[in-house]
Amino acid sequence: MKKVFQFLAICAMGTALAISACTLVSVPLFGQSPPQSVTQPVQVVNTPNVNVANTPSVSVTNTPSVSVSNTPSVNVTNTPSVNLEAGASVAVTNPPDSQGNPTPLATLEAVQVYGSVCQFAFNGNFYGYCYFTEVPSGKQLVVQEFDAYGVVETGNRPLYIDLDDTIDGYNFFTSTFMNNDGDGHDYVATHQETRLYVAPGELPSCLVAVPQNSHGGYQCNISGFLVDVPLGSSSAPAQRRQLPALPRGFKVPGR
Repeated sequence: MKKVFQFLAICAMGTALAISACTLVSVPLFGQSPPQSVTQPVQVVNTPNVNVANTPSVSVTNTPSVSVSNTPSVNVTNTPSVNLEAGASVAVTNPPDSQGNPTPLATLEAVQVYGSVCQFAFNGNFYGYCYFTEVPSGKQLVVQEFDAYGVVETGNRPLYIDLDDTIDGYNFFTSTFMNNDGDGHDYVATHQETRLYVAPGELPSCLVAVPQNSHGGYQCNISGFLVDVPLGSSSAPAQRRQLPALPRGFKVPGR
């Protein structure tokens, strides 16, 4: 019985302590003020750039204009297109040339394409020539390519092939031997890109000279485009110059 009473006493003391502990925890704390919210600025240091992600657009409102000063140039990269607002416009001016006339900013070659073909027979002479289509008034021809194809006696290869009446005068092109037909004829051709100019109203021409009189012939082609020339432009026909003398002192008549 004594041990039973001791066990009950211990249990009673444990229960009392447990109740006291619970009581202490559950007692509200008096005398403390409710928590106060404090707002302080946030400083971002050592960060030269701040990126705003997941933002499709940024709008600046109530700002009539934005000025960038002390900046010699501003480059916009990785932008496929720039759209102007309705009613907005961009002024484009042509800088004047040495004569005070506006110069073209850009030329769309496909608008005024030029191409012309001419041909001639030597007819027993050592030279021959033909004229291309006349350049219209108010236009200047830009020649981009010259082609020629000829048939001459074996070994009677061209001395020179000339595109004449350009702004800079005579222009000479090389010929390439293609083949011999086995019947006394050589076939030669010329294909060359170039950049030549013909003034308004001029007749560009093709002239070929050979060492010996020939009964062959030639066909010449030029292609390029026309550009508008303002009145009073400095473009002018080339001054005629004497062609170099041919072997044996031959000269092309009328040149």
